[in-house]
Amino acid sequence: MSVRAEIRYLHTPDLDPFVPEDPANFMFLVQMIAGPLGEPGEESFQFEVCTPGWLASRVREGGPLNGRHLVIVDAFHWPTIRAYFERLVDQCTGATWREVTEKLSRYGHWEFEDYTG
Repeated sequence: MSVRAEIRYLHTPDLDPFVPEDPANFMFLVQMIAGPLGEPGEESFQFEVCTPGWLASRVREGGPLNGRHLVIVDAFHWPTIRAYFERLVDQCTGATWREVTEKLSRYGHWEFEDYTG
């Protein structure tokens, strides 16, 4: 039997609702709370959603930038962004919830990433 995830909550703490001033140059944080489908429990994953314009300006100003946990979009359209997260969660399955969270953590910063205790 395969364990699947479901999104419990998807929001941005930066501004809710988020509306970028410049639709070609923005970045905002998205927090996804996900848990095992039909089961109790949930965990947090964080992503930075940004445009190529924002990336270009960051690299010009600060040099090389690590792209981990970035979701790159060409424009702000919340339904498209939400659909991306729904597809991502649908694709990450595993034999255990731990396997699912490890797969999701390849895309978003998992609250227990690097936890050793």
